[in-house]
Amino acid sequence: MHSARPKPAPGMRLVRVHECAGRLRLRTATHHTTEAMARLADRLARVAGVVHVAARPNTGSVILTIDRDPAAVLAAIEADGVARILAPDKAPPVGQVLTLGLLQADMNIRKHSDQALDLRTALALLLIGGAILQAARGRIAGPATTLAMAAFSLLDTPRR
Repeated sequence: MHSARPKPAPGMRLVRVHECAGRLRLRTATHHTTEAMARLADRLARVAGVVHVAARPNTGSVILTIDRDPAAVLAAIEADGVARILAPDKAPPVGQVLTLGLLQADMNIRKHSDQALDLRTALALLLIGGAILQAARGRIAGPATTLAMAAFSLLDTPRR
């Protein structure tokens, strides 16, 4: 005779986002309705070791206050058939995140300046302003020329 272990709710998968002593934050792997999130919170509240559940339907997050080891509570969630627990996604490489951030900054500058400025031009203008400030302070040989040369090299670089 095999054990009658309950199966996870159909399609319910939770990604482990953060865990520490006394607290777990999980996120649904797919979008769920407010009602589905409320049902999930009710089921999670009945899991051994769970003291309190806060479900956030807008973000798909579920925050659990727990009184046991996080690994034990995660195992109980799966054993009780509430949901499958997935490992968090690997963080993207720093270079990729930086590139995306710079592209978004460029798009925002273009949008807010009616396409008159881009990130490169805005940075060049800031460097020129710094060069003028340093020149006004009498620091022409060092900081002023360095800042001006950096600004002009930005403006001289061909656009992609």
